Amino acid sequence: MSLLPLREEPQSTPTDPCILEFDDEVADEVFEALTASTTRTVLATIYDHPSTSTDIRDEIDTSLQNVHYHLQKLEEAGLIEPAGIGYSEKGTEMAVYAPANEAVALVAGQDAHHHHLSEFFS
Repeated sequence: MSLLPLREEPQSTPTDPCILEFDDEVADEVFEALTASTTRTVLATIYDHPSTSTDIRDEIDTSLQNVHYHLQKLEEAGLIEPAGIGYSEKGTEMAVYAPANEAVALVAGQDAHHHHLSEFFS
């Protein structure tokens, strides 16, 4: 049994929603990051509850190396961020990943739709 807590509470909270438009450069990065179903599964897991890489590995039944690959893609796209520290049973520090935004929404159409969606999330 470890003397360290297995996980601290996340130290950051997601910011306002990320609203993406089809022609936005950031949307391209997000779409590219989310092409793999495993990446989407990792993101969904993190939205359900902030997690360490080993927690995610155990939940989605894949290798730790694969989880790290998908976490890197999500972090580079700005969809997740390290939000705390967790500890393995051996006492090794591990990052706890959490969503970077409260929600991610895609908007197609006129600029007015973007404004209405922004108001909806406010």
